[in-house]
Amino acid sequence: MSRLIFIPKDWRALLLMALSFGALPFGLSNDYFLLVLNVMALNALVVLGLNLLIGSTGQVSLGHAAFYGLGAYLSAIASTTWQWPMVASLAFCILFVGLTSLLVALPTLRLEGHYLVMATLGFNIIVTILCNQMEPLTGGPSGFPGIPKLHLGSFVLSTDRQFYFFIWGILIAALALTLNLNDSRIGRALKAIHEKDLTAQALGIPTFRYKVVTFVLSAVYAGFAGFCYAHYVTFISPKTFDIFYSVQLVTMVVVGGMGSLWGGLAGAALLTFLPELLRHFEDFYILAYGLILMGVLVFCPQGLLPLLISFGRRKKREASIDNTSKGEKNKREVFPEVLSDIESVGNPSISLQETNSTLSNSPGRPPVLNLRDISLGFGGLQALQSVGMEVDRGEIVALIGPNGAGKTTLLNVISGLLKPQEGEILLEEKSILGLAPFQIAARGVGRTFQAVQVYHQFSVLENMLVGYHVQGASGFFSTYLHTAGERREESRLRENALSLLDDFRMADKADWPVQQLSLLEQKLLEMARALALQPRILLMDEPVGGLNPRESELLVRYITLLRKQGMGIILVEHDMNVVMRIADRVVVLQHGCRIATGTPREVQQNPQVIAAYLGVKKND
Repeated sequence: MSRLIFIPKDWRALLLMALSFGALPFGLSNDYFLLVLNVMALNALVVLGLNLLIGSTGQVSLGHAAFYGLGAYLSAIASTTWQWPMVASLAFCILFVGLTSLLVALPTLRLEGHYLVMATLGFNIIVTILCNQMEPLTGGPSGFPGIPKLHLGSFVLSTDRQFYFFIWGILIAALALTLNLNDSRIGRALKAIHEKDLTAQALGIPTFRYKVVTFVLSAVYAGFAGFCYAHYVTFISPKTFDIFYSVQLVTMVVVGGMGSLWGGLAGAALLTFLPELLRHFEDFYILAYGLILMGVLVFCPQGLLPLLISFGRRKKREASIDNTSKGEKNKREVFPEVLSDIESVGNPSISLQETNSTLSNSPGRPPVLNLRDISLGFGGLQALQSVGMEVDRGEIVALIGPNGAGKTTLLNVISGLLKPQEGEILLEEKSILGLAPFQIAARGVGRTFQAVQVYHQFSVLENMLVGYHVQGASGFFSTYLHTAGERREESRLRENALSLLDDFRMADKADWPVQQLSLLEQKLLEMARALALQPRILLMDEPVGGLNPRESELLVRYITLLRKQGMGIILVEHDMNVVMRIADRVVVLQHGCRIATGTPREVQQNPQVIAAYLGVKKND
């Protein structure tokens, strides 16, 4: 029994849910409640997949009622009209829904915001029209009757109680698989995509591919639920799968809490029972759902369950405060003010043993990065014009210039976030021009940003693990099943992440929320996360921006240490004291053109550079 404390809380909740719902039917004398519970489980299964899509990747779909309907109609046609066995009908249903969702996802997921919502809504309308118009096959508006009950071999699920144990068993199994996904390398990547898509790409995560796979998975959840629904009620009609049901599903996700697995289930439970309470106001269902959706989005956008959990935690914290002590010490315990103790950091040390052999600089080796005649324009504005530069191993090249000169734009071009119209980019003599950002990151281009891009939903360690995504190989299938190989990989990545955090003197803060870190610590975390890619070159955009002199000094020490270990660095920085101290070469941009290059002293005395910064010529 003592081992129970080592079971993660989500798994304890799942075990409690399984025991509770397993015993529930024996306490019910009314089969009508079993019917409602069965419908709730079907809704929860669809919502589980939809919440994976909306909560994890941030893609809102109003087309999942169509996938639910496709699953129901395909299984009905296969098992009734074509007389296929139940297993063959299920396989056909899953394959068809999966392929259809893939064809829908490939074009629509390139859209964003309300455009994506409208596209999926249009798909739902098309499926509803087809179900109404293809009367010889679907029964049209009159519906499709005579669907056989679900049977497993010779055993037929003929009663509500039998179907209850089947569908709730399926739901609990699906929950277990989804928990495996959420707590994995893939799950972290999906959440990272939702919070900061471009940052995820710069960390080597194939965002579009993951969005497509997640969309297909969520559609398969809905298709399987539709299969079960058809063989449970034995009659289906297009009205069941119309736009209103899609709105219901999204409302369930939003009300329960987007991204919260248990919140989605709570939303499904609440809004399954709500129509029973509003049975006498059936004509106002859609108005009621609309008002609920608007109210939640306005007053508690995180959802009801996360709101209740947050409220409970706040009350618990308040109860733990000693009412008689209001000193500064207690105040700091309740509201921690985390400050960087720079003196305790000492001399930084970063272990790059895995990359030292490739980073070491030797005479005659080609530059690690070579830009040739890069040009980029936005309409009539020329952001970059024939810009060229080289970066050697163990060299810091500072990129300076007035605001709007094109410095960050050039970093975005190197990392693949922008595509130049002309030019060539060579990384270790291999072209990376035209590659997607995640491919460029995986080939060894690390990046930090002007505004710190840490993930606020993650702990310090989880932020590091997002950076280690490219070092893993487990896919969706092994992650779902939580295979031995996936577990070993996760353990290895965690060890590596903790080791690198220790190099940055942050291992003791691994479990901290990033909100509790100072700006310096967040910048160090972002830098460490970029190094998790094992980059050949590191792009740093204003790393000391916002730091005081003592904090800047520490960060500079880490940067120079990386140079000593053979890493090439491109540094965009406005602090000229830092540039002149640590840069080996300086490249100056103005209006997208390179106007000077050389050592810091040479550039400092260049008349064009003086004019660019001061707006006057040196001899004026």
